[in-house]
Amino acid sequence: MCPCGIVNSVKFNLRAESPRDYADMLLSFKHLPNVLIYDFARGLVTHTNLREPETIPFRPHEGRLAEATPTNLKSAEKGELEINLPWLKLKKEHADINAHPSTVSSDHFALYDIFHEGNTKDPKDCLRKIGLVPELRGWVNSQTAEQFSSKMRKNNYFMNMMSPGSHVFLMRSVIHHHNVMVNKKILTDLRNNVSEDIALDQTGKAIMGAYR
Repeated sequence: MCPCGIVNSVKFNLRAESPRDYADMLLSFKHLPNVLIYDFARGLVTHTNLREPETIPFRPHEGRLAEATPTNLKSAEKGELEINLPWLKLKKEHADINAHPSTVSSDHFALYDIFHEGNTKDPKDCLRKIGLVPELRGWVNSQTAEQFSSKMRKNNYFMNMMSPGSHVFLMRSVIHHHNVMVNKKILTDLRNNVSEDIALDQTGKAIMGAYR
């Protein structure tokens, strides 16, 4: 999901969710997002990089925001480290090779959502905190997917009584209508000037005004 609430990809699991499922969706994208937020970011990076050893999707620093040096780790633990990603606001002047078209950066980071960033036992994971990035801190809602899942939970009873084919068809239909409603709300807010921070780029994608 995008932070705005649009569902970009969905996978139906026959077993418990794992980083493998998230990686399946990511690797089906034409362009891997530059910043990914997941409740088991370290496992996602390990699995994805092992699956694609020739390209190493998550780099630099194995998807961490900085090199895992003692100085960086100490600063991050104290909340004194800041990692600027200016290309989240303005495209790089010179595009990287195999870059994402929206940022022209080829860096890919995997970060923890706010409610899971303290559950990891690896000290290096303090370099996967959203709060280290000024361009994301206080702006991105890391719980968008969890909130959507909570909203969809009311459908579990009748959805789980269906055959697999009907379940998939109806779930995709429900998600499609959800996306349509989110798009309509964004466009309505734009027309009514409810939020001056929202704008549409040249592709029609809604973005934060400061991130044009």
